[in-house]
Amino acid sequence: MEQIIKNMNFKPILEKIDYTRLAPPSNNSTINMRTWDEIKVERLRSDAVKVCLTRNIKPEPEFLFSIKVTMGMEVLVNTNAYENLDDAEEYFKNTQVMQVLTTHIATVIANLTMHGPIGPMVTAPAPLMPK
Repeated sequence: MEQIIKNMNFKPILEKIDYTRLAPPSNNSTINMRTWDEIKVERLRSDAVKVCLTRNIKPEPEFLFSIKVTMGMEVLVNTNAYENLDDAEEYFKNTQVMQVLTTHIATVIANLTMHGPIGPMVTAPAPLMPK
């Protein structure tokens, strides 16, 4: 297959943050954090797509906080090769685009949770699909 991504000059943009502070945990409680990612690929023009990654974090049981961070980037693509893809989202899961987005999102989440009740939450700098 010919190369799909034309340009590796990625510039991630923070799209959205949803941070909801919930009730604090009771003493000696156990917290499990469910973390998953969602990818969305949208055509901008014939030679470009926008790839967005959303990382979701929800605690079980549901207390402490809930976080959803979305970052996106415009990617220049080879039009013919892109048209031949069966599933663009599946393709982008294993590219440098995801590595850049997940690394930036992991940093944002660590900063958001820095002063929370459990300290900075460090999530994997790799896609965590599916829910």
